[in-house]
Amino acid sequence: MLATLFDNGIAWLVADAGAARAGVVHVPLPGFFTRGQLQHALAAAGVDTLWTFPAAAAGFPGAPSEPLRFDPGAEPISALRLPAVPVAMPAGTAKVTFTSGTTGTPKGVCLGQAAMDRVAQAIGEATAALDITRHLSVLPFAVLLENIAGVLAPRRRQATCIAVPLASVGLHGSSRFDPAQLQAAVESWQPHSLILLPQMLRAWTMWLRATGRRAPASLRLVAVGGAAVGAPLLQSARELGIPAYEATACRKGRRCRR
Repeated sequence: MLATLFDNGIAWLVADAGAARAGVVHVPLPGFFTRGQLQHALAAAGVDTLWTFPAAAAGFPGAPSEPLRFDPGAEPISALRLPAVPVAMPAGTAKVTFTSGTTGTPKGVCLGQAAMDRVAQAIGEATAALDITRHLSVLPFAVLLENIAGVLAPRRRQATCIAVPLASVGLHGSSRFDPAQLQAAVESWQPHSLILLPQMLRAWTMWLRATGRRAPASLRLVAVGGAAVGAPLLQSARELGIPAYEATACRKGRRCRR
């Protein structure tokens, strides 16, 4: 049972793809979890191996560790061995995702690879007309929506997933968001698609309106999920060049077109 505790980046993507190929259950943990939430998630999933960077590994004193390198020029990864009590998983479980960081005991959901592939395929079919070949990840990869729609779906259609530290796209921790940083990142990377939470879309829209700016023209789809999105917010965003759609519209197979 492999858990990862990484910021968005190459290390997360390599670990996720490697676990899938090896048939190892992957438990991606978001960086904004508290120490208590991490301990709860690790115990609930019966994790015996944790990959993270040395700074985070220091939070697990006494755990046997060995260095790993995915890239000779990159920072080494700490592979920690954790004491664990095995936990029974449903047959075919490929990933355990923890859905909420709002309580001390976040809930884990077991996912099969076939089910994730079906959702990723449906997303690809619903957005095919947009010819999306560049996706910029703005939410943590450990969040299910970004994990499937921002990683697995682009991987299936051989599109580029732009994986950069979350702070560089304006997301700091679990709740602080800087729309000016997101605007700069989108201008720099010129992606075709993003996934945002409703409050992020609202903040970006308000910032654009206040500054007299528009969203970069490269964008073809900004999927908004995690909570209900009102039609007035979607309309306001579109007036400023943000092609915003509720994520459920694309996931359920309704065609997304500009």
